Amino acid sequence: MTKQLITIVHGIFMGVADSIPGVSGATIALMLGIYGKFVNSWSYFFSNLFNFKKLFNSDEFKFLLFLYIGVAIGLLSSLGFIDYLMTHFPNAIFSFFAGLIIGGIIFLFTDLLKKKKEIKNNSSPLINVFSLIIGFSIAFYISGAQFLIMDHSLPIIFFSGVCAMSAMVMPGMSGAFVLLMMNQYSYIVNAVNEFRFSVILVFILGAVVGLAFMSKLLKWLLDKYYIYTMMCLIGLMIGGLRAPILNVNNWFIFVIYVIIGIVSSLLIEWFGRKATTN
Repeated sequence: MTKQLITIVHGIFMGVADSIPGVSGATIALMLGIYGKFVNSWSYFFSNLFNFKKLFNSDEFKFLLFLYIGVAIGLLSSLGFIDYLMTHFPNAIFSFFAGLIIGGIIFLFTDLLKKKKEIKNNSSPLINVFSLIIGFSIAFYISGAQFLIMDHSLPIIFFSGVCAMSAMVMPGMSGAFVLLMMNQYSYIVNAVNEFRFSVILVFILGAVVGLAFMSKLLKWLLDKYYIYTMMCLIGLMIGGLRAPILNVNNWFIFVIYVIIGIVSSLLIEWFGRKATTN
């Protein structure tokens, strides 16, 4: 497979994940081993936003272009199918995606253990555990938080855009769920359907600010504190399991589909990373 086709396939996996409430495409990016490139590419994009020639000729721009072609394909092609599955088989679909996330956590921990020397020399066990707990606590709280009563003023819409897009680039977090929690999801969807330009524009501006800020912050953290940041991201994935698990009411089905999800996750990661290195 060509590099561009592999990137599109990765994007398709991310798009399918984004169509599930409480599941993040960024989690899939982390599982596939492209999260660092994903964050770096967005950071590069905003650093060179007004240098069009340099930006459009860069590998980072091409990566994002093909990745989001895949995301669009995955999201648009799976919405109806996923909606049907969630309506008729909610236990199975949430359990399967919980299994995918658990498989990703196993893979990432295994990946980190291969870097024992780097971990020993460049990190503190206490801070590693603290980073894991911080990530877990944030995702666990947000994925089970009560919905807030917030108005629909333009400053709130802008802030919602910042928060939703920041969440979308974080593993274990769901931008759609954040909008639901902030009482803005239906309002934004209706604004898009009714072409309320002022609301759409303010939300997009907030989303751009959120994406620019979070991509820069994550790039800095990954460059300067890689091990601690990875532990925090793994914690986010573990805490984010609360969202799919809260939707399960048949534990026999849960166990069966979690196992299927774990096996599928490990296969996706193995093939995805093998294709990336070839």
